[in-house]
Amino acid sequence: MQSPAPMSGEAGPANPPRRKRMDGRRKAAILLLALGEEAAAKLCAELDDRDITTLAVGFADLGRLDAGEVEALIEEFSTHVSLSRAA
Repeated sequence: MQSPAPMSGEAGPANPPRRKRMDGRRKAAILLLALGEEAAAKLCAELDDRDITTLAVGFADLGRLDAGEVEALIEEFSTHVSLSRAA
């Protein structure tokens, strides 16, 4: 039996959920969450007040995260680091 198609505006295979734009603040906040509390605390200890404020805004704007969004960002970051090392 086939499942019913999503109604207009409803998320589903034909109409994936909208993701928030991935600006630098959002990316940084997601990556810090992915690092875990201990590693994120060590990293934040190296940041200045302006950067901490920027991250706080990023965290406040996160909303609900999709696992695919987090995975895609980690992959993007990993690729960027790998390319940076190769240069």
